[in-house]
Amino acid sequence: MLNVLFSGSWKLQKKRKEDKILLGMIITIFISCIADVVTFTVDGLPGTIFRNVAYASNFVLFLGNLFIGPLWLMMILKHIGGRIPKGQQIFTAVVSGFGFLLLLLNFVYPILFCLDDTNRYSRGSLFWINNLIEALFMLDSVAYYLLMRFQNGGLKFFPVMQFFLPVFVCVAVQNAWYGISTIWVGIAVGVTGMNLALQNENIFIDKLTGLFNRYYLDKVVEEMGKRRGFVMMMLDLNDFKLINDTYGHSRGDEALAAMAEILRDSMGTCGTAIRYAGDEFVILVNSDLPGIAERYEKRIRKNVDLYNERSLKKYALSVSIGSGYFNLKDNSVDDILEIIDKRMYDDKRSFYESGHLPDRRRQG
Repeated sequence: MLNVLFSGSWKLQKKRKEDKILLGMIITIFISCIADVVTFTVDGLPGTIFRNVAYASNFVLFLGNLFIGPLWLMMILKHIGGRIPKGQQIFTAVVSGFGFLLLLLNFVYPILFCLDDTNRYSRGSLFWINNLIEALFMLDSVAYYLLMRFQNGGLKFFPVMQFFLPVFVCVAVQNAWYGISTIWVGIAVGVTGMNLALQNENIFIDKLTGLFNRYYLDKVVEEMGKRRGFVMMMLDLNDFKLINDTYGHSRGDEALAAMAEILRDSMGTCGTAIRYAGDEFVILVNSDLPGIAERYEKRIRKNVDLYNERSLKKYALSVSIGSGYFNLKDNSVDDILEIIDKRMYDDKRSFYESGHLPDRRRQG
């Protein structure tokens, strides 16, 4: 964990909130691993000092369990969905709060763990609740991940199993063989594996916008095409060259990043946005519902208008969109891209023919 921390490999690409969550997981594991060693070292040693140390270290371990589960769940929610839904926030607060209340109550009534007259640790009658809480967070996170894979066509690389399997195995071992400690080792291994997989994911991430890049497109389309048809959309920023020429490339980069955020908000967990090239974006929607492309086109245009209303920039964003419903049985990926590219430029032509001037800068 120290190696992961000081090497800086835990930092993700332009995802500062996720960085903080992952940092919280690393710190929790580091402290808990130390507490685990202390707990086994002082277990059964007589004296008030050793008793206080044993109680404190066991308290830290139980508290660490209440931290690591929610942090892991939030990591999945943020990485895959981009946000933490209100219902998940309430669930996390209620379950963690209940666990913390039991831990405080343990000072008076040793229901989770206790120390006998020789300062030897033993599990309390309600110890199983601690495991149940951890299981709830794990199952919730895996269920959410699988749901998003189903909705989104398996479009995310998030390494949920690299974390879940080592933890599951080590929890099962420790609960089956009383007196050995493997849980925090398993969690440390899981987070290290997850961290490595997240670094590999950066190969497919566009550095400027944080969206997936063109290398990701073939893999995604191939995976989606094995299941059923899908919607593909191509978007192009109108007057992007004018923004670059008038306000500089830094403002152009700013416009691209803003458009990427608009697409993320518009699609949520129902589609994947890809920066295809320059100011062109591709969106994939794992759905064959009638009218789904038109629905998302309207949502994107509405969110672009909202951004322009709230923004204090001297330029306004505008997009041209081409879309359609496809399957790989009738069309190749290149055919699909050619079709939606033509539709996008037809939309752009209509945009200018309708009276929109190339220079859409704001006055003042």
